[in-house]
Amino acid sequence: MTLTLRELTVRYGGHAALDRVDLEVADGEVVALVGESGCGKTSLARALLGLLPATAEVSGSAVLDGEELAGRTGWGGVRGRRIAILPQGAMSGLSPVHRIGAQVEEMLALHGGSAAPGDLLERVGLKAAMLGSFPHELSGGQRQRVAIALALAGEPRLLVADEPTTGLDALTQRQVLALLASLDIGMLVVSHDLSGLLPYADRVAVMYAGRLAEVRQARELRGESAHPYTLGLLTATPVADRAVEWGSIPGAAPALGHGLSGCAFAPRCPLALDRCREEEPSLAAHGEALVACHRPAERPAYPVVPRAVESPGTPVVSASGVRHVYPGRARTVEALRGVGLEIRSGEIVGLVGESGSGKSTLARILLGLVRPTAGRVEVSGQDLAVRRGRALRQVQRRTGFVHQDPYDALHPGMRVASLVSEPLALAGVPRRDRPARAREALEAAGLSGDFMPRFPGQLSGGQRQRVSIARALAGDPVLLVADEATSMLDVSTRAGIATTLRSLAVSRGLAVLFVTHDLGEAVQSCDRIVVLRSGEVVEQGPAASLAASPSHEYTEQLLGASLLL
Repeated sequence: MTLTLRELTVRYGGHAALDRVDLEVADGEVVALVGESGCGKTSLARALLGLLPATAEVSGSAVLDGEELAGRTGWGGVRGRRIAILPQGAMSGLSPVHRIGAQVEEMLALHGGSAAPGDLLERVGLKAAMLGSFPHELSGGQRQRVAIALALAGEPRLLVADEPTTGLDALTQRQVLALLASLDIGMLVVSHDLSGLLPYADRVAVMYAGRLAEVRQARELRGESAHPYTLGLLTATPVADRAVEWGSIPGAAPALGHGLSGCAFAPRCPLALDRCREEEPSLAAHGEALVACHRPAERPAYPVVPRAVESPGTPVVSASGVRHVYPGRARTVEALRGVGLEIRSGEIVGLVGESGSGKSTLARILLGLVRPTAGRVEVSGQDLAVRRGRALRQVQRRTGFVHQDPYDALHPGMRVASLVSEPLALAGVPRRDRPARAREALEAAGLSGDFMPRFPGQLSGGQRQRVSIARALAGDPVLLVADEATSMLDVSTRAGIATTLRSLAVSRGLAVLFVTHDLGEAVQSCDRIVVLRSGEVVEQGPAASLAASPSHEYTEQLLGASLLL
């Protein structure tokens, strides 16, 4: 089996989202297609499967085993059989009212697969007994494995995996990627996580603004990356090692139909010359790789994420002996078991652990959204457990919250000005004072006042998250809780958000609780780290010392999953 792309182009409204892409995937080869959101990765994946909208214009060629896929209209016997997709968010795409066995049998019948349902589950590392389970009874990693089994039901020759690890904790991400690499079928893995894919891919294709920037063997890329954008992606991946600085790519990827001349990366590239802005580089051989750059192999310097320079102030959050139990008909779940936590003004504390460890429950308790079963929780000296109604709301106004999903957190029909001003209206701030307060909060979050009249649909994921930060800042809080606030963003965007949070902690004396499943990001951006497992704090301490000398086996496992391999 070989997939061969030649001059593959996808246009929306006359603008190229994918521009003359040449690429091959051989039988049994794992090719990682990486780049930021909007670079054309998903358009390429959908073009191969006939899932583009009717308004898309496709030209060029995409041949799989002699079958032309580009512009194809009839997909019987091809999609699901010769080529299958593992879609983004697959673990939440399972039917919640049907057992796993019924869903596997449906896919086998639909695509004519010959495997037994139990054998299919065992191939992806699950027990056949799980056929009788419902999706909600499985962990995120187990649901993702079921999604992989469904994609394999038709015994495809090529699997297209679109962001297969988004939303999973670091340990589960590595397990899923290792499973995919072991399947021994041709695979195109689409992701923004370049570093995470390197140990499992055979080749890497780096895409920017619809074009390939670099194609080379994965094992060579870390030491010999030739395109400045590739190095930028590696630099922007947080590593659980304070000796390695975490950098960010300035600016943002160009929008569709950007109309830029020359190299599309030139406005963000520290190495750009006049030639780069005037003459578009072609993909040409550079050693063993293909690179589209006028200055290959020169290593640019990117700005690094700052760390604390001052000692933290007085305690803002003080929690001790916090327990929380979720009652249920069949069984009760003890989400937190005697957790203690302190956050001081000007300090960023990382709360790290796998999905289900109790991180979000603790965050909600600190926000006053959940009352703990036992224990004491104080914010600015006020005990949340004994406050009700108006007294509780007064404390809550001193806290800000940044949601995990920047796409669901903002009302699509409200302008940025209204979104940021809404908390001020709820707090009773006079109408005449709200525009200035909203603009101030927006600028503190890293956006200019020019964004005030825009709608969320006109913003990138990173810009939306900055609007969420501005909403949280509008009420002048003493505590900011960021719950997985960067998990759905590109690595370059994540570094920029981390820089903004550090600036806010230092300039405003803000206490920040940074909830994340990525220990590498916590090591790079936080002052102290609290490691939570199954509702218990297993280790906590300064970020640098915890990364250099962990004392708990679980922390060592998280470090191993976060380090560059």
